[in-house]
Parts: sequence; structure tokens; C-alpha cells
Amino acid sequence: MVLAAGLVLANGAVYLALAAHLRERLDSALSDTPIVFIDHAGDNRPPADDPDDDPMAGPRTSPFLQQTSADGTVLRTRNGRDFSGRSFTVELPDTLPDIVRSELADRPVAYFDTRSREPAGPRVRVQVSTDAQGRILVIALPRTETDTTLSQLAWIQVGASIGVLLLVCVAGAVLVRGRIRPLRSLAEAVEVLSLDDLGAQVHVDPTTSEVRELATATNVLLQRMHEALIKERAAQERLRQFIADASHELRTPVAAVSAYAQLFDLGAKDRPADLARSMAGIQRETARLRDLADDLLTLAATEDAPPTETEAVDVATVIGQAVEAALAVDRRWPTTSSLGPGVGAVAADPAGLRRILDNLIGNVRTHTPPGTCAHVEARRQDRDVVISVADDGPGLGVEDRARMFDRFWREDPSRSRQAGGSGLGLSIAATLARCWDGHLSAAESPGGGLTVSLTLPAYADEDGPG
Repeated sequence: MVLAAGLVLANGAVYLALAAHLRERLDSALSDTPIVFIDHAGDNRPPADDPDDDPMAGPRTSPFLQQTSADGTVLRTRNGRDFSGRSFTVELPDTLPDIVRSELADRPVAYFDTRSREPAGPRVRVQVSTDAQGRILVIALPRTETDTTLSQLAWIQVGASIGVLLLVCVAGAVLVRGRIRPLRSLAEAVEVLSLDDLGAQVHVDPTTSEVRELATATNVLLQRMHEALIKERAAQERLRQFIADASHELRTPVAAVSAYAQLFDLGAKDRPADLARSMAGIQRETARLRDLADDLLTLAATEDAPPTETEAVDVATVIGQAVEAALAVDRRWPTTSSLGPGVGAVAADPAGLRRILDNLIGNVRTHTPPGTCAHVEARRQDRDVVISVADDGPGLGVEDRARMFDRFWREDPSRSRQAGGSGLGLSIAATLARCWDGHLSAAESPGGGLTVSLTLPAYADEDGPG
């Protein structure tokens, strides 16, 4: 569109300039035309052929001449002759234009365009002037040559413009096709990718910087989609595993409750000892179901919830309460504590931190023999505080330590459903730690046993909540 508009403007400027030049040349010819009338007035016959006319070249043009008085009476007239040799007269308007001084003539003149009276006559250029006696002289020359030249110029401009536009369109199409060829290659490479191929890199012609940048951005997008797909598949796999593990965990207490109910139907209701045993079993298994449901709800809530607000939690206070509660529960597992310098407070939730410590200390009682010592230690490590619970029990292997924070994990056979809990305690503890920008880790204790460490960011006065 811009090119077409430019061509129109350029062609129009050239056309108008040439038209003005030809009109000026025709006006100059009118000014230089000698005024020669036929001797006898009123004779309107066309002039005889000039003796200098070349019969092979055809007749030459001659001007139309007319002289009128000041009151409009025609005094003398001489018909003009066009390029084809035909005679023509001029159709003058009722009111002639104002006559002014012109640089092309030595007398006041006026110029205008009109047509001849003959139907097939030419268009003419007219000059009107007056003499000293006030008589009006009209001279007219045909515009045939001028109109033909302008018409030819117009057709040449139209043809040239169409040719230029076609050439530009073809060249632009070839250029654009060459420029978008790498884009087509990129599109084709992306179209054939399957979900399993999102991690592959798309290679295109690197000679064009824009295409190279687009290919780089496409590869980054594909890589992110690949990573997101892997995470989604892993999440789906964890969900399937979670559902399977939860179903497996629920099957045992549900089966036990069903068995106790059948025992009741088989006559236990008539035997006090069997009735008491059935009721106690039902209560025990329903309590396990309740605890398992609570753990599942807690785990789901902590995993799906956004990062929780934290506050300054005094580490010494929470550790002291947890150790005191552990000794009150059962002193067969001696529990001690120690604090390093500069421990202070951590950014966490008091109830959640207490729950983690109770779980870690409770695991020592559940999974180690009586007499096993547990030691709770807190120390400062750079901008973090590390709280560790170490025991001198049998410990865990490397593979077990890597899996101990998974849902429903138990070490067989000691960590059975009868000896342990739901298998969700450590998973909940790890999830809570992540909500506070911390983490849980496990290692072998010096001299044997297991050490579970909780790392949390230290609380500083300038840190706001959260």
C-alpha cells in the first residue's frame, strides 16, 4: 500500500509537471502566432494549404482567428485546421475571462481551454487579447499533440506502475518465502514432537538472528513443558501410590472391625469375656482408623496449602517441653537435650514444631528396644538452626534412610502395623518443615544408631512474619 501510494504521488507529480510545461509551451506558441486574416471580411472558408507544406508529411495546423468589436460584433474570422487537416471553429463562452498582463505576450491576454464546435473537432487552447482600439482578438490552437502526449504518459505510467508493483510483489514473495522457510522448518519440527519428545531440541538455520531467537525460545518452552510433564506424571504416580497405600492401610483395621463384629454375631455377646474382647478390639481398630484419617487430612492440608505464616519460636522452650513429655510417657528410653551457643529462635509454628519433635522422639520409643538413649541437640549453622534427634539403637541402612520420609513407609519387620503407627508421621513432619522453608534429613549416628535433623531458618528481629 505504501509503495502504491508513493507511485501514485510520483506519477501524479510528473504528469502535472509535464502538463504545465506543455500548456506553457502551447501558450507561448499562441503568443508567437502571426495574425493573418483573409482579405475579404466574413469569408469563413478554411485557409488554403501553405505552399511550404510537404504533401508527403500531411498538412500543418493553423490557428483559429477571430476579431470582434467591443460590443461583441464579429469583425473577421479565420477557421483553424487541426493535425488531420480538418477545419475547426471555437465554441466560445458567453463571458470571456478577464484579460491580464502575461509574461508570454507583450499585451494583456487571457488563456483558457475549450472545445471546437465540430462534434469530432479537437480540444483547443485559446488566447484572448485586446488591441488599442478595444477590439477583442481570439486565437486558438488545437491541443491534440498535448493531449496525445499526456495520454501516452498516463498509459506509460500506469503500465510502469503495474510492472513495478508486480515486480515488487514477486520479489517480496520470493524474499518472504526465503525468510519464512526456517520458520516452516521450525513449525514442522514442533508438529512431529510427541509428549515423550518434548525434551528434544529443535534445530533450525542459525543464520537469521530472529529465527535463532525464536528457536531458542521454543526450545526453552519445550524444556519447561517437558519438566512440567515429568512433574505431573510423577505427581500422578505419587497419587496412585498414595491411594494404593491408603487403601492397603485402611484394609487391615476395617477387616479387623468386621472380624470382631462377626465374632459378636457368633455368640460373643453371650460370653462376657469374648464380648469384652470384641468391644475392645473394635474400639482399638476404630481409633486406628480415626488416627489414620486425621493423619491423611493433615498431610493433604499441609501439602496443598500455601506457605504458612511463621513466628519466632524459642527453640529451648519447645525442646524442653518435648523432652519432659517423653520422660513422662516412658522413662525406659532415657532422653536428654543440649543447646549450642546462639540458637535463639526459629521461624516456624509452635504447635507444628512441637509435633515434629514429639514424632521424632516417639519413633525412638516405637522402633528401638528399651534402654536406647535419645539425645535432642540444637545448634546454630550459618543463618539456620539445626535440631537433631539422635539415638544409639540399631539404626537404618542407606536405602531405608532415603525412603523413611515417604508416605506409609515402614522398615520390615520391626516397623509393622502392630509396632508402629500409620507410617505418615515422618511424611507429615517433612511437609511441615518445607512449609517453613526448612527440611528434614537422616544420617547414621556416631557409633551407630540414627540421627534425624530438622533444619529451619533462624528468626531475626528484622524478619517479619512469614
